[in-house]
Amino acid sequence: MTHSLIRSGRCHVFGNDIPLDDGLIPFDMAIQRIDDPARLVPELFRMMDPDFPRRVQPGDIIIAGENFGCGKPHFQGFIAMAALGLSVVCASMPYKTLRGAISKGVPVLTGLPAPCEAFRTGDRVAVDFMRGAISNLENAQCLALPPLSPLLADTVRRGGTRGMLAAWLNEHPNMRVPRQPAS
Repeated sequence: MTHSLIRSGRCHVFGNDIPLDDGLIPFDMAIQRIDDPARLVPELFRMMDPDFPRRVQPGDIIIAGENFGCGKPHFQGFIAMAALGLSVVCASMPYKTLRGAISKGVPVLTGLPAPCEAFRTGDRVAVDFMRGAISNLENAQCLALPPLSPLLADTVRRGGTRGMLAAWLNEHPNMRVPRQPAS
């Protein structure tokens, strides 16, 4: 287990219907299948908020409304979010998008009341994903949400599906494919 599921940081508040393409990350980066976090991070949410890449800090928390991550399931935005150690708390998220976030190791809580006026961009917040609790440390407002399921929490703690596979291969070294000598 590599990641805590109690997070705190500054929040960045977005509204409803934030798309994966041209919302989280530019569409052309998704189509080109760019997966290098160094190239993706400077573009994260830039189309929604041009100052976001300059303002975001590792460990920050994304607060959003309904239908966060809508559209085609291109998950480059979650690669960038995982590289920064970001988390998501939102009103709702399409199922495939939730799967994509978890597979990249990004913890997510859904069920935030919409519209939610308890948070403003820049507020310090704390989130306990296992208990389903979010607290605004600026105004002392606390909300209870459905917690992250233990199965999804385990995937996030291991760093997503790649982390789970790496752990499994470490436990089963005989299942590794032998490396071929370079020719």
